Amino acid sequence: MSGRQLKAPVKEADEAASDSISSPDKVVDAIYRGILTGRFVPGQKLIEVDLGLSLGVSRGPIREALKRLCAEGVIELTRHRGGYIRVLTRKEAFDFLEVLEVLTSFIARKAAVAHNAQTAASVREAFEMLARFRDPLGGDGPFLEQRGYFYDTLMKAGGNSQIASIVPVMRIHLLRLQVEPYYSSADLRNRIDEYAAVTDAVLSGDPALAERAMRRHMKQMHERFAKLPDEAFAQE
Repeated sequence: MSGRQLKAPVKEADEAASDSISSPDKVVDAIYRGILTGRFVPGQKLIEVDLGLSLGVSRGPIREALKRLCAEGVIELTRHRGGYIRVLTRKEAFDFLEVLEVLTSFIARKAAVAHNAQTAASVREAFEMLARFRDPLGGDGPFLEQRGYFYDTLMKAGGNSQIASIVPVMRIHLLRLQVEPYYSSADLRNRIDEYAAVTDAVLSGDPALAERAMRRHMKQMHERFAKLPDEAFAQE
């Protein structure tokens, strides 16, 4: 399982695939960009012909790319229906949250351990950009993208060279896309408050406090997931 870091919003020209990368890599990158921009959403079928025409690659590299994405848990391949963007069942989602609680708590702890003026400024800035979404009608840019940037900033602040390759960033993003339509404005505000608590704990330089704040957030996420209707998840 590989992780891909979410960055601050970038211009389309900056996202263009390089001519030097292989055709399968080009397809993988295009699908990742499509997920990040909302072109591809959980449950959506991936049409090989359309991918080939838009990217200028043959069917072979497309199928290789889809197999790689399937191995990463990003898409699901079926024998007769092709590839679909993955949708988790309720149990899979809860199991995933259990793993994420461990990973994100480690990220928060490391960020607090490495606390200094430079990392504090970057974490504070990332949170303030995220906090613009406290009012559902305010702020610019997608909330999920900015939430990803907030976590990316915490990972960088922690200074662990391996964490970004371990955290399944794209699968996290997909799960958020899957459940986001079922959240209320109050849920959004509550999440912002929880991120504020994590930010304050990290900036205090207290690793134990930062870990507890992140664990509280993940416990709240679990409770929110438990209240979601069955249609928010794939059938068992």
